[in-house]
Amino acid sequence: MRERTPGHWQLRAFAGPDPVTGKPRQVARTFTGSERAASKALSALVTEVGAGKFNRTSATVGQLLDKWLEFAAQRQRPRTVYENRSKINSRIRPVLGGVRLDKLEADTLDGAYRMWLEQGLSPSTVHQYHAILSAACRQAVKWGWIDKAPTDRSTPPQPVRKEMLVPSPKQLSALVKAADAEDPVLGTAVALAALTGARRGELVALRWSDFDLVIGRVSIARSLTVARGEQHTGPTKTHASRDLALDPIGVEVLRRRRAYMVQLSERAGSQLVEDPYVLSYNANGGLPVNPDTLTHGFGRVCQVMEQPALDKLRLTKPKATRADLSAGERWAFRFHDLRHFSVTTLIAAGVDIRTVAERHGHAKATMTLDRYAHALPERDREAAGLLGAALTLG
Repeated sequence: MRERTPGHWQLRAFAGPDPVTGKPRQVARTFTGSERAASKALSALVTEVGAGKFNRTSATVGQLLDKWLEFAAQRQRPRTVYENRSKINSRIRPVLGGVRLDKLEADTLDGAYRMWLEQGLSPSTVHQYHAILSAACRQAVKWGWIDKAPTDRSTPPQPVRKEMLVPSPKQLSALVKAADAEDPVLGTAVALAALTGARRGELVALRWSDFDLVIGRVSIARSLTVARGEQHTGPTKTHASRDLALDPIGVEVLRRRRAYMVQLSERAGSQLVEDPYVLSYNANGGLPVNPDTLTHGFGRVCQVMEQPALDKLRLTKPKATRADLSAGERWAFRFHDLRHFSVTTLIAAGVDIRTVAERHGHAKATMTLDRYAHALPERDREAAGLLGAALTLG
């Protein structure tokens, strides 16, 4: 407490070391009144500082993001950390990195969101940037760097959910046959993705010890991701394992895959490793397939399937592209759509939502309902019929 001029005091309280720079932080306040009153005001200031009502740091948004990435690396998948770092360095840091965290306001954030949209980024992409900023700011609150997260008061654009494309059973059979003809590994992956609904990272992490072909079951407990060219195996997306039943078709697919691997191993003179990966291009099954390889391979198969229609169209429109094909002629499926096929098929068949959610590793059944509500109309009509049958009109 220092009297600068008669009756005018400068009050200062130590707020601890800056968590980024390590330098001591002080909170200052001016006060007008008697010495006794100023002393009480200083005590109140110390109490407020102790209660965490003042920001502890002069760190910038960029410094927070660096610290948050380091913190998140202990909890997130390497690929997720890699993708978040890429988003931060390419877009977020150039715009907001130099802003002091305690000066970051909602209107500044909204201005950044608006600018990114005007630059042509999709609402979904901008919302991903908001999610990164929000996670970092909320962590800063937990660390005591700031009192409130400015992202909670901002207004990011709502992500636009893409229309879900799901192959029909007939299309799926054609895709499995075409994939198997081009690449037996891809053919097995397509069939398993549709039959189990497993994510691609979960599929490539499967080893033969995860299967029991006698009773027809598979245990999905791991997921494989790739970041900067390195493969990382960790828990599933929800950090929970699940056991799934396999139907006779699925068992047969796997028996054929096992026989193929044994034959390949013998022809190559390379003995299978003790517990081979089910999806492997190595004769000994020692290395798993890269998840992106499945994505690219499946994309090529889809292009092959629609090529006849495109060739026919080009007879009258030489410069026609895939975008010119009609909806019924396009095979614009993604590998992840095989998972959608599994979910929607079970829901349409009347399997209860909880079972569907557990089988596909959804954290909550409400997520399954929200994402796949479009698959429920037929069940709703059946329900209406049951209610109608219970009512007799005079």
